[in-house]
Amino acid sequence: MQNQYLRAFVIGSSFFVFIPYFMAVKSFDKKLVNYSYENYTLYAPIGLGLYNVISLYIANKFNLTKKNRFLLISILAPTLVVLTVYFLKAYNYTSMQQWCNHIWKLYLLYFVVFNFVVYYLDKHV
Repeated sequence: MQNQYLRAFVIGSSFFVFIPYFMAVKSFDKKLVNYSYENYTLYAPIGLGLYNVISLYIANKFNLTKKNRFLLISILAPTLVVLTVYFLKAYNYTSMQQWCNHIWKLYLLYFVVFNFVVYYLDKHV
């Protein structure tokens, strides 16, 4: 049973999963960011791996299908990220439009990554 959680962590923290996030963060205007890219590249794969482990735990606990598992985490994870970056003041956004733009792109990225990339890796690896 522990092996499935280790597998979930490795898949969630793999190159194909974290590279879209790295590319997105690298493209941010440096004047709007209050954290170092180097720290982000260290912690993001760990966080993504943990999100995948959490999704597996929830799926096992509530008997969710794979598709429901990844749909759920693609909603929960960006919600937690938005709350974290807002309360930690990770960005210097000055308007609601900047926040809304960031948020919808974040949800879209998590949706694509978890429902396609992680789903495919989990199914075939």
